[in-house]
Amino acid sequence: FKKYDVHPFVPSYEAETYESHLTDPLWSAEETAYLMQTYAECYGKWPVIHDRYDWQGSQRTLEDLKARFYNISAKLLALETPEQEMTPSQHALWKTLNSFDPERERKRKELLQSHLHRSPDEVEEETSLLRDLQRIMANQAQLESEREDLRRRLDYPIAKSGSTPSSSQELMALWQSLVNADRARKNPRLRTAGGGGRDHGAPHSATSATPREAPPSLDLSKADQERFGVVYADKLPAGVHFASDKLTKPRTAKSMLQTDKITAILSSVGVPELIPLPSPEVIRVFEGIMNKVNVLADMRRIKEKEEFELKVRKA
Repeated sequence: FKKYDVHPFVPSYEAETYESHLTDPLWSAEETAYLMQTYAECYGKWPVIHDRYDWQGSQRTLEDLKARFYNISAKLLALETPEQEMTPSQHALWKTLNSFDPERERKRKELLQSHLHRSPDEVEEETSLLRDLQRIMANQAQLESEREDLRRRLDYPIAKSGSTPSSSQELMALWQSLVNADRARKNPRLRTAGGGGRDHGAPHSATSATPREAPPSLDLSKADQERFGVVYADKLPAGVHFASDKLTKPRTAKSMLQTDKITAILSSVGVPELIPLPSPEVIRVFEGIMNKVNVLADMRRIKEKEEFELKVRKA
């Protein structure tokens, strides 16, 4: 049974070391020594240590005992071996001892206690919220998939010439290019080369086709343009674009830190993360807000730079 006779490691120190490095205004030297003795007697079992701990009526929580013990252990380890000379295992132990936060540990336990003592109604409400969240995430993924499919379908092949095909050979070449484009997108809609019902006989002249009437021009007033979302542009960009892109792309900066700052500023002024109706008026107002946000971010960056230079000069 010798293998079960395991004694925990208890930090030891001299009185001079305690006075120079281990003092704490909330702990006396005698109580600290009592903590080390109790830790050794209880074989490092913290629930037992907290149950047996009795020092002159002192009411210490388990987190207080752990914080004091870990703090002394970390300081003694650093005194014995400087941080630059520690082995990887020693450095990991030293970092773990220093990272203990009693307040965070206390809040974690309180949150766990509240979670364990939930009422059936609260459990049912949380389950319902989780189901709604899963449904929203699934709908979002489906919406993104449909939007990507729409972009892919609208990306049609551009004809090499601006004139209408006037012969069966040109029609066949255009049809073949469409087939190749479909196969490239892994969505073949045209499977046969015959194209049933097509007339490959005599060539058709462009003049023989019946001219189509030009669609009537709509002269809308400014109020109707704003109502129906009609926007006139001198030059349209290439490709497919959605109005919602103008509300999402300006939020993204070059760095993640800058993006978080922009998101925080927009949230503070009441701009939601998802704007459901990207009308031209909404886009115009949003662009104005983003211009002010960018100016504010630039001013903050200049301020931080000036403060840093001022600190360097003072140092």
